[in-house]
Amino acid sequence: MIRTKQHIKSAVYAVCVLTLLGVFGAATAVQQIRGAGADGETESAENRVLTAFPSLRTEDGAWNKSYTFELEAWFSEHFAMRSELVTAYGKLSRGAFGVSSAQDVILGKDGWLYYTPSVSDVTGIRTLDDNEIAHCVRSLQLMDEYAAAHGAEFVLAVAPNKGSIYPEYLPARYLQTGQPNNLDALMEALAGSGIAVCDWRGALRSQADDRLLYHKLDTHWNNDGAMLGYQTLMQTLSLDDRGFAAAARTETQDWTGDLWKMLSPTQENPDANSTYDIPQTWNSVGRMRSVDDVTINTTCADGEGSLLMFRDSFARALLPMLSQRFAAVTYSRAEAVPLDLLETNPADTVVYERVERELSDLLIHAPQMPAPQREIVRTPDAPGGGVTVKTAESGQYLRIYGLFDEKYADAERVYVTVGGACYEAFPVCEQELLGLDDHCANGFSLLIPAEAFPADGSVRVDVQRGGVLTAAGIAKPTAD
Repeated sequence: MIRTKQHIKSAVYAVCVLTLLGVFGAATAVQQIRGAGADGETESAENRVLTAFPSLRTEDGAWNKSYTFELEAWFSEHFAMRSELVTAYGKLSRGAFGVSSAQDVILGKDGWLYYTPSVSDVTGIRTLDDNEIAHCVRSLQLMDEYAAAHGAEFVLAVAPNKGSIYPEYLPARYLQTGQPNNLDALMEALAGSGIAVCDWRGALRSQADDRLLYHKLDTHWNNDGAMLGYQTLMQTLSLDDRGFAAAARTETQDWTGDLWKMLSPTQENPDANSTYDIPQTWNSVGRMRSVDDVTINTTCADGEGSLLMFRDSFARALLPMLSQRFAAVTYSRAEAVPLDLLETNPADTVVYERVERELSDLLIHAPQMPAPQREIVRTPDAPGGGVTVKTAESGQYLRIYGLFDEKYADAERVYVTVGGACYEAFPVCEQELLGLDDHCANGFSLLIPAEAFPADGSVRVDVQRGGVLTAAGIAKPTAD
């Protein structure tokens, strides 16, 4: 009986969707005719074959569980009035069938929306193993060492996923196992590492029941959550927060959630937010098009000290407070963290901020900074081959990167010798440069001055495991 009801529901859903398609058919007929190839197969303007219309059943006769998501992809590629259609399709999916029309959006309880890729952190599913966590810690230590050498204090600040603060509004099917997730493992590994950590997750959880700190229809914290994040960061840095949280606060209903836009791009549904009447005497240096610019520089005559912040979208709401608090701030959203900005723009404080779901950034993009030289005692001989080594120009530097044998994936340190000098590399897999689909734990990457690399030089890679140094291999690099 249950299966019959499910089949009826699927059939009704299909009829409704096909009816909806008919409404928009006239608006897209010309587009489809123009895009049809000689064999009737639809192609896009870029001459690629578009997604085929999905089937309700799979080849083996079972119901296609991915039908709604495949249908949304088909809509996205085939219809001129895509935004209007996606909105109508989303309303139908939610209202009549209680399902999300976007694969990356989860319909939670009481109107809450969640971002699908972040759910593994709530359910306690580790996507980073112990080796990868250790590599994250080592990369942070190398960044901290470089910042300290330039007179700056380094702080890690991880912005929690919404589900880590408000898991209770997730559907019941997302069971909280209580098992440690990536951030739990990282925090444990950072204990005793010397890295200063701003515990945003702890601060937000402590006040989550007292007031709303995240948007219901967005992935990010709201201005109340951001204000608490700002206060916690200042406490971590032992700096005066200037009492911004005590400023006059006004509740608003004007926020457009990013998750809601995925579901209904043309339907207004403003989310709750707040504003704080704090002074805004800071100015941007040069043209600032939006808070999402890759680089933003600000100055404030009323501020004190200087900040270099490597950030993502969670720092949007922090920008008004930080720009007012510090006399000078440089914000960067570059994937390869340009830590070498300290060479030309000295700062008192360096903050590395990342959202919880993107901790793997530490494994796939080595920071832009010269590698530290090391003195090591290595074995006299190293096997030929055993490593893949590539080089690429990177401004005044030469990037040396590659892979060593997977059996050394538990390496605690990676040393690269070239031109008679030994450097410590970041334990980073340059996924994009190597053309890999995913990161791996046996990669390395470093920057050296371009002139330090001999034209016909070989690269030797040594790894330290359990305190013991092992030669991983020697190879001549190939240039990209």
